[in-house]
Amino acid sequence: MKSHDAGRHPGPMRVMAVDAEFAGVLIAIGFVLLALIGLPIAKWFLLGTVMLGTAIV
Repeated sequence: MKSHDAGRHPGPMRVMAVDAEFAGVLIAIGFVLLALIGLPIAKWFLLGTVMLGTAIV
């Protein structure tokens, strides 16, 4: 019987040099920048959420 585990590809987790939390933060920042560049009204939404968050905290 042929062993299927021997020739498996190691996958991206074997070569990643950063942890998942850091990669997630980078992706989140990328989405925010993409929204700010693509949608001009998004900058006002982001500004409003930052102001509201600052007022609550």
